[in-house]
Amino acid sequence: MISIAKQDSELLDLLTAMHPDSSKTTLRSWIQQKRVLVDGEVVIIAKQKVLQGQKVEVSKKTLLIEDDVEILFEDRFIAVINKPAGLLSVATAFDTYHTAHNMLKKRNPGKVIYPVHRLDRETSGVMVFAYSSAARDHFKKLFHAHDIERKYVAIVENIVKEPEGTWKSYLVEDPTYHVASRKTPEGEAKLAITHYKVLSQKKQTTLIELTLETGRKNQIRVHCQENGHPIIGDKKYEALTDPIQRLGLHALHLGFIHPFTKKMMRFTKTLPLSFQNFLK
Repeated sequence: MISIAKQDSELLDLLTAMHPDSSKTTLRSWIQQKRVLVDGEVVIIAKQKVLQGQKVEVSKKTLLIEDDVEILFEDRFIAVINKPAGLLSVATAFDTYHTAHNMLKKRNPGKVIYPVHRLDRETSGVMVFAYSSAARDHFKKLFHAHDIERKYVAIVENIVKEPEGTWKSYLVEDPTYHVASRKTPEGEAKLAITHYKVLSQKKQTTLIELTLETGRKNQIRVHCQENGHPIIGDKKYEALTDPIQRLGLHALHLGFIHPFTKKMMRFTKTLPLSFQNFLK
């Protein structure tokens, strides 16, 4: 069933109007089962604000992972996608099927598709894949030379006092896949540099824009945590709050030179609905 919100209201109230014969316990269970979408995005917070004109839909089954990914751009050389939170970028030992890489392969049977970078499973936003080995090699060179534009937005705990700045440390991964920070280049620790800028503040949270100079695993999450501002929802790196019931990190912007046309290409994906509602 699909309904258009006639006025601003909480999601649970809107569902009650849509399904007057269903109990609130049942409606809450639909939300928890990830069956409810607002403007096409799964919402799992009963009190989330739905704005007038937004489309609310209740699916007949749990929407754990979409069967496809949103394509922002595609030609015979590359694909740029919007990866949803909760979806792996590429296969791991624990999940070889539910990945953005695999979904692109399903869209392009018989084509070899090359991942050229990754986003953490919990992170949403813009990613690029290569459709040829030549395109893959092109991106390898760009990433190695730091000639890729990468901007993220994060909602972090506490008030970031300085309006902008740079975080720099050396990161190393331990056997439990936890990334730790060092002040000096000890052992296999690699240099990581993150630039940040404060965009807005609300109560005890701050919305910041982050620009990567390097691209280490969990770099943004570790830098935020070690500077006293864990990303909301990031239990792995000591977050105490989870107000939107997902990691508050989104890959906002990706810019690069196309491997064959040599034109500069830039892609931006606006904040997910859960971010927008929290920041109001």
